[in-house]
Amino acid sequence: MLDYITIVAQIATGVATLAVAVFLASQLRLQHKDSLVATRTELTSGIVQWIGFMITDPGFTHIYLKAIEGDAALNKEERHRFNVFMVSYFLRIQELWDYDNNSDQVKMYANIILGTGPGVIDWYQSMGRFVMIPRFTKYLDKLIQN
Repeated sequence: MLDYITIVAQIATGVATLAVAVFLASQLRLQHKDSLVATRTELTSGIVQWIGFMITDPGFTHIYLKAIEGDAALNKEERHRFNVFMVSYFLRIQELWDYDNNSDQVKMYANIILGTGPGVIDWYQSMGRFVMIPRFTKYLDKLIQN
């Protein structure tokens, strides 16, 4: 009789352990989803702030507009400021893409910047593709082709 009680107790302990494991797994999954949402929100906010910087800084707006048109007359400092802006912008999109390769937000932000003018594509071809991970450059290449 004691053997049966021991077996039932072990089964009950096993079931309880399994229930706790299932509960913890579900909590971990929820925490992971929350983390992804928070990260996506933070990265999206960063992109919006970066765009805001471009809009609110009249000196940079002038540089940006010349650069996206492919104006080669940018001086060294202007070219540097444009390069830093573009690298930062694309790296933020890349981080967002890392979290969700199929994100509509990534596609939207990438298409917005890629479609602003020939200078952006020129920048991407000559510099941008070399500062991003190859998988992301393949993604951008597909967007450019379409």
